[in-house]
Amino acid sequence: MANQLAYRPETPPHPDRLWLWEKHVYLDEFRRSWLPIVIKSNGKFQVIMRQKDVTLGDSMTPSQLVPYELPLMWQLYPEERYRSSNSEFWQIVYHIKFKDDEDMLLEMLDSE
Repeated sequence: MANQLAYRPETPPHPDRLWLWEKHVYLDEFRRSWLPIVIKSNGKFQVIMRQKDVTLGDSMTPSQLVPYELPLMWQLYPEERYRSSNSEFWQIVYHIKFKDDEDMLLEMLDSE
């Protein structure tokens, strides 16, 4: 029987902003890169944002990214949600860090 405690995931602070740097790569305010994984099922639009260090290329301009299904920027708002550059709100379903892996699941909220 092991006497070692189980490793528990952390709840890290949410990034204040996520800006699209290049297609499929967002940067936060600390220049950490986040890679989106889009999930569309049961009428829900969700995105897993995975923090992963990647080699960054040149930043892209918005005209180079059209059409793109994700917002160009997310900004943290109260009540565990982000407001996107197109004024949609995304709920933070969870945000965990387990060992060296950090994931945040965002779900688009229905427009009111």
